[in-house]
Amino acid sequence: MDIALAEEVVFTYLLLRLPIVFLFSIITLSIQVLRSRLFGYRFYRPFLLNIFLAWIPFVLSIFAQVSFLRNIYSFTSWTWAFLLIWFLFFPNAVYLITEVHHFRDKTDVPLWFDTIALLSIVFNGILLGVYSLMIIHLLLRSHFSYGMSWIILIGYVLLANLGIYIGRYLRFNSWDVVRRPHRLIGQTLAQINTWRKLGEMALYISLFAFFILTFYVFIELDFLSLYSLGQALNKARGQ
Repeated sequence: MDIALAEEVVFTYLLLRLPIVFLFSIITLSIQVLRSRLFGYRFYRPFLLNIFLAWIPFVLSIFAQVSFLRNIYSFTSWTWAFLLIWFLFFPNAVYLITEVHHFRDKTDVPLWFDTIALLSIVFNGILLGVYSLMIIHLLLRSHFSYGMSWIILIGYVLLANLGIYIGRYLRFNSWDVVRRPHRLIGQTLAQINTWRKLGEMALYISLFAFFILTFYVFIELDFLSLYSLGQALNKARGQ
């Protein structure tokens, strides 16, 4: 793959979609506020924090990409630093998918309204997550073979979903990896002290990873179509 052309395609792809995704995040928050105003339910304030945290890995992936480009397609200490922080914060993006539990209680809110509210949250997480993955995947391709880049990506998505499971059920945050690593590891091992619990966690991780990767493949195909178009245009200009 021509990395220079791929970089150009990715940034064009994202720049066209970035304002839309940002506006979508604002609309999602507005729907939650409207829900509390119209139907008298307390606004769930952690939504604000969760959406903010979901944007962090997306921004970090862009910083890593810019650092990579500014240093003539080479990894520097800054690039690795951005990648490391992205590695810790990425689960916050797709964590939004798990917010479905806030809509499980019976309420007077119309089903159609809660369906829209829920889908808007889920799609925020999916879009921010897969766009972030696309940038990181491109960086991996510049450093590893195509097949190895996919192995690393799939392995990381599985690991990220372990992080989501720990965040949802054990209530740890990304920064607890640094602040309270012994407690995090201890409680995680205690959570899977039976085969049944271990199997439940494995099923959770596998299904969520499949869900995220399926959406990622659709985005990847969209990107590859644009990349192929870019190659064709470059050849036409050269003739």
